[in-house]
Amino acid sequence: MENLFFTDNVHAAKKKVMSFLQKELEPIKNDINRANKIPIAILKKMGKEGLFGPLIPQKYRGTELGIIAHCMITEEISKINVAVSVSRTPCILMGYLLNKFSKEQQKEKYLKQVATGDKICSICVTEEMAGSNVADIKTTAEKKGNSYLLNGSKKFITNAGLSDYYFIWAISNQNVNPRGGMSVFLVEKDIPGLRIENPYNLMGINGIYNGNLELKNVEIPEENLIGMEGNGFNDLMDVFNIERLTLSSECNGIALAALEESKNYAKTRIQFNKPIASFQLIKLKIAEMATKLQAARLLTFSAAKLSEMKLNFTKEASMAKAYSSKTSLEIASEAVQIHGGNGYTDMYPVERYMRDAKFFMIGGGTTEIQNLIIAREELKK
Repeated sequence: MENLFFTDNVHAAKKKVMSFLQKELEPIKNDINRANKIPIAILKKMGKEGLFGPLIPQKYRGTELGIIAHCMITEEISKINVAVSVSRTPCILMGYLLNKFSKEQQKEKYLKQVATGDKICSICVTEEMAGSNVADIKTTAEKKGNSYLLNGSKKFITNAGLSDYYFIWAISNQNVNPRGGMSVFLVEKDIPGLRIENPYNLMGINGIYNGNLELKNVEIPEENLIGMEGNGFNDLMDVFNIERLTLSSECNGIALAALEESKNYAKTRIQFNKPIASFQLIKLKIAEMATKLQAARLLTFSAAKLSEMKLNFTKEASMAKAYSSKTSLEIASEAVQIHGGNGYTDMYPVERYMRDAKFFMIGGGTTEIQNLIIAREELKK
């Protein structure tokens, strides 16, 4: 399938990425899961290796390999430990935001550092009462001379406490529809008035930093407005399409790993004096897992291809996210079933895959929201 979408450059990049990950991530993947902490050093190494830069031009220290290469890289990281990929994702998305919407001086100041992993990012949208309904955010940005005062709170923020740059979506004009009065601001860590807490653990994706932000009269210069004032909602919708392909690729990475583990286990697990891979029921499971995974990857890479062709891919991105997340959980669940009692222990990675997979039916836009988007786009015809 990869021959349908990968150029020679992407094939070459995959070999390089796999070699790097086998050396740097593979040896610590289980330590991350057990300790529930991702070493910042691995993220920095990934940045230096160019894994944060496929959507960023070379002039800003990116690799400029494109969205298909990005999906490939995301799959490869996620096959080993998807939590590390989830920590990388905000850096990819905010790099994309800066490259597409920020001013030249902002690109020089911020984008180069994001591209190389020198600075870690968080995308800060979700609030206590604003999840799926992004337009209902309450965080405000009040203009005061040459500055903005930010007040409000954010919830479920990936890399909270780890990031250097927090991209805050806030209402900058309360007199218009929120979709036309929302802006995005870059807030640097340790600024007065910004409080970060990590009050909970998560069911899966062990190791990521995830928490809440409180902003009380956080004063930032007007130069930290990213893009045009009032255009934050539209910019976010653009970013969300990239996020959906990214999360789809993370799901596919989990599913690839779960399928591989299942095949290996089925070939070596002996019951009734023969490998369970010889049993028809196991063969059917493997066949269905492989077919669903193929369909999920085709949805994802075909949507990425539309993006590279600069065509509208909103519907296709939502299709990929909805299907890949559902499929990933199904494949991980079957992987546990194939492993039997062993699969329910932490001696095998399939239990981790199952816990990790569930996140993606919620995070980055629930499956239900993706289906609403798909239906909306279909009904336009």
